[in-house]
Amino acid sequence: MFDEYIEHTSESQSRTQYGLPNVQYEGFETTSYDESDRLSLRSPSSAVFPIEPALPPIFELGRVQYTLPSSLASMDVSSNIIMLALANNSLRQLNLRQPDAIATIALSTKKPAAELSIYKVFLDPTGKHTIITTEQGDNFYSYEGWTKARQLAKWRMVIESVSWSGTRQSATAKTPSTREIILGARNGTVYETVLDAHDDFFKSQDRYLYALFTLPGKQQPVTGIMAETFIAPDNKTRRAAILLTTPTRIYQFTGAAADKKGDDNAKMFEPLFEPYRSTAPTFIEIPGSSTYSELHFYTPPPTLKDAVASSKQLAWLTGSGIYRGTIPLPPTSETLVDSPSLTPYPSSGSGPPDIPLSICLTEFHFILLFRDRLCAISNLDEQLVWEEPLPLKPKERAIALCADPNSNTYWLYTDASLFELVVKDEDRNVWDVYLKRDAHGLALKYAKAGHHTASQRAQVYSALGQTQFDQGNYVSAAQSFAQSSTPFEQAALAFSDLGDQGRDGLRTFLHSRLEKCSTKDVIQRMLLATWLVEFYLSKINTLDDIIASERASHDVDNLKTEQAILEDDLRSFFETYKASLDKKTVYDLIVSHGRNDIFLHFANVVGDYDKVLEHHIMDEEWLKAIDILNRQARSPNLEIYYRFSPALMRNMPKETVDAWLRQPALDPLRLVPAILQNQQRSVIDSPLSTNHAIRYLQNVIFTQHSTAPTIHNLFLTLLITSPSVSKPLPLAAPLSKDTSVQERDLPLLRFLSTSPINPLTSKPYYDLDYALRLCKQNSRMQACVHIYAQMAMWDECVELALQIGELELAKVNCERATEDSGMGTGTASSDDDLRKRLWLKVARYVVQDKQDIKTAMQLLDHTPVIKIEDILPFFPDFVVIDDFKDEICTALEGYSAHIESLKAEMDEATRSAESIKADIKNLQNRFVTLEATDKCAICANILLTRQFYVFPCQHCFHADCLIGQVKEYLPAPSLRRLITLQNSLVRMQSAGAPQSAVAAPIPPAQGDRDRPQQPSTPPSVTPRTAPQTQRTLLSSTFNPLDPAGLLINPAVRLANSLNPMALQRNILGGAGAGLDKLKDLVVPDALASAIGAGTDMMGGLPGMGMLWGGSGGKKRSGKGEGDTEKAEKIREEVDELLAASCPLCEGVVVGLDKPFVREGEKDRSWQL
Repeated sequence: MFDEYIEHTSESQSRTQYGLPNVQYEGFETTSYDESDRLSLRSPSSAVFPIEPALPPIFELGRVQYTLPSSLASMDVSSNIIMLALANNSLRQLNLRQPDAIATIALSTKKPAAELSIYKVFLDPTGKHTIITTEQGDNFYSYEGWTKARQLAKWRMVIESVSWSGTRQSATAKTPSTREIILGARNGTVYETVLDAHDDFFKSQDRYLYALFTLPGKQQPVTGIMAETFIAPDNKTRRAAILLTTPTRIYQFTGAAADKKGDDNAKMFEPLFEPYRSTAPTFIEIPGSSTYSELHFYTPPPTLKDAVASSKQLAWLTGSGIYRGTIPLPPTSETLVDSPSLTPYPSSGSGPPDIPLSICLTEFHFILLFRDRLCAISNLDEQLVWEEPLPLKPKERAIALCADPNSNTYWLYTDASLFELVVKDEDRNVWDVYLKRDAHGLALKYAKAGHHTASQRAQVYSALGQTQFDQGNYVSAAQSFAQSSTPFEQAALAFSDLGDQGRDGLRTFLHSRLEKCSTKDVIQRMLLATWLVEFYLSKINTLDDIIASERASHDVDNLKTEQAILEDDLRSFFETYKASLDKKTVYDLIVSHGRNDIFLHFANVVGDYDKVLEHHIMDEEWLKAIDILNRQARSPNLEIYYRFSPALMRNMPKETVDAWLRQPALDPLRLVPAILQNQQRSVIDSPLSTNHAIRYLQNVIFTQHSTAPTIHNLFLTLLITSPSVSKPLPLAAPLSKDTSVQERDLPLLRFLSTSPINPLTSKPYYDLDYALRLCKQNSRMQACVHIYAQMAMWDECVELALQIGELELAKVNCERATEDSGMGTGTASSDDDLRKRLWLKVARYVVQDKQDIKTAMQLLDHTPVIKIEDILPFFPDFVVIDDFKDEICTALEGYSAHIESLKAEMDEATRSAESIKADIKNLQNRFVTLEATDKCAICANILLTRQFYVFPCQHCFHADCLIGQVKEYLPAPSLRRLITLQNSLVRMQSAGAPQSAVAAPIPPAQGDRDRPQQPSTPPSVTPRTAPQTQRTLLSSTFNPLDPAGLLINPAVRLANSLNPMALQRNILGGAGAGLDKLKDLVVPDALASAIGAGTDMMGGLPGMGMLWGGSGGKKRSGKGEGDTEKAEKIREEVDELLAASCPLCEGVVVGLDKPFVREGEKDRSWQL
């Protein structure tokens, strides 16, 4: 609202405010109190209130920072639209929502400006329609958005006042309309008109202008007018009421209003004035003379209950004062103004009061404009509450006040300036005015409840409480005092002095103060709550005494009802304020009054179940005690279960176990004493009764999945020692259908067969030794059989089953032992022995003890472990063979068939051996073709220069290169075997050294060996013809005179390179030697020479033995046949070790775990 353009006046200027000192008092603080004040609680002087901080002023006047282009003649404001009429006959329209949007409106007239002077402007409630009147009687109309106001040619009068009927537009209307307007003219005539905001230049804006009524007598201007239409109480006719004023009179008109349905030109208010043409209207005349007369109204905002306001406040500015009143909406009588009164103007000095220039209304004040000042008068007590001089410039003249009825803003304008009167918190002191009138309801309505204004409501409640106290309404007075500033002890003593009459009031007062007390005030809340408990108990006991004394002579039903209500109130009080009560103190109070029922209720409310249970158990009220246990299912106190369960289990076992089952959080181990109590009771009472401890433990084990060995052992103990059960327990899996057991052993056997297994030990959670010992003591032999089976003691298990005559049980355990043996718990021979031994026990029992030959024969069909010959020794010496003749024949036939099967397998093996011999013979005829330029894959020298190997993958190696490569990857056992074979070849080669030495030429030097040699003719070798999983060893048909030959005098070379005896000792005693040492013992050159020593070079030389890779089975005449075969076998085994696979293909996989850089190797190629 133009706040950025408003210049506020100094706060140091004089102003007057009203109201009592703002005081506040709360709490239990001590204060002076004597007998004379006991019945006078009204005076606030007995309380000390803190001084509230200074509050901002209610009214504040500020100049709007807007420069007028000319002198200001008139102004009106509505819906945040300000219309300024200037002396130069132009208008300025200011939109407070858009302060920068200022529109200029000119008057559309042919008269010169000197002949026109604007008198007043009138804005409708929406701020869209504007009527401008001049001193010369010319009138103009402007609509929102127009830049020129159009002249109303028919209107030839000076308008003093306007009553707008609203701007609700018809749904079928094409142009905006003002609806019916009532005009009050200077000539005393009242007009009705309707304006349309159309754009037709040749058509007038007024739909019609009709003179309704002219005031009788001396001609006086109509300075104010108000028109209202409403529906009559019969809801059938439409009526209207008009109130208008002149400088000295106020007129009232009521009557029927016209129905304009179907006729827009009909005059709505014509029927209203028709009766007054012949009858003088009613008026009130106020004596006095004043040239300023204004009629203003204030409509309060609608409440939540009412969609529209229920009344209007009226203020008429007269020469004698402010004529004020209330106009009900709709009017309820012919007299429109209710409670009229005349408020005098405030005096400015010793002389008579000045007459204001203008007036406007707020909700609680009259704003009066004088020539030099602005003041506010309370419309409640007619006191001057604010006054401030006008900050006028020299020769500046104040004109009038105006108010925006929609946004409740207030404005003052002079001929040169515009001011805004800001009204804030004007109802600040209204409560005090109503309080002085003893209108406590209205005072509470307007009393503030904030932190700095809490004393307002406190003072109102204090005065209200005193009034109610004086009237004898003690309960209501107590509620008021509880919210007032009256000291606590003063009010409490006032009620106490009344005796029995004041006890209810005192109880209400304490209860109200307790509700108001903060949760942080723990001690105060505890004191109040404890005092109230004492009040309740005393009142209940008093009623008890009255009922006991009057029971014989009077009807005490009403007293009993009152007592029941009090007890219910006390129980509700316990539930609401249990956190503010000390349990021990309340227990003592209740016990001192002897109220056991209330004692138990309070214990239940505060959750003290120990006392409740203890009380019920002492009174042997077992079902009530168990009901208490069942109530605390959500937030249980498990300790009371452990404490009271033994007594409850001894007397009500079924209900106690049901309570346990509803609470899965219980620790079963702590309930063992109670379970043992039930066991003793079951033995004493009846052996046929259900053991509910077994029912609970069964739930713990199979539903809650408890793994505590103590629980399992206890459950097993109860099952074993219980004399009987009423019906079998519904465990997971039944026993075998073939098992015949007694009724009493069913639960125990079911548990043994379905008990949970510990996954870590693969055994039950209970102690098997303890269970076996207990079963033997209680003669539960079938259970012992099952426990033996759990312990894998199959011999004892089967023997005990046979001992008690349970043949089927013995057979079942034999099968179980067979299954367990098949799971790999022992060796195959031991498992077969166990199975056979167990079944022989069964067979001996059947044959010798039961002497049932047929059953014995059926055992042979049942298991393949034993045969007829196994059980024949169990038969007596003289027995008729007819019973098992068929079985003997069947066994003999089986043996015969088995012999035939073995003969067929032998024939098949013979045929396979012959086929293998043929394949071996065919291997000698296989060959591969090599080129003369083929090279060794390791040394890259010509392959044909010395002995070599060719693999199916087409990799070729010299023999010594292959040996040096393979030994790096052979494992330690293979290396040891290779060294042993090498030693054998050394010994055999040493025996034939002289002959070889004579025939062998001198070996070349190492440099000549490394030099590649070109063979003259591609050699012909005899290898394999197809790839195999092994390598193909080719005969080295090289020229012995070649300098690169390796087999020249091999005996000498082997003798020099190896010491056979030392090598033998190293091999035999080198089990702890390192792998590197074993590799060093393998000499590739010497071993290659030893391998090739038996090969017939160049067609076979004397003394070389069998040709290796050549002509196969040719033998030397100079060696014995046995030594040759032995040497050939050694070479073949060496060949298998060295050439089992290609070292290049297999070495990639073998060397994955080898380091890229060997130990000690230094590679600096990557350095810069």
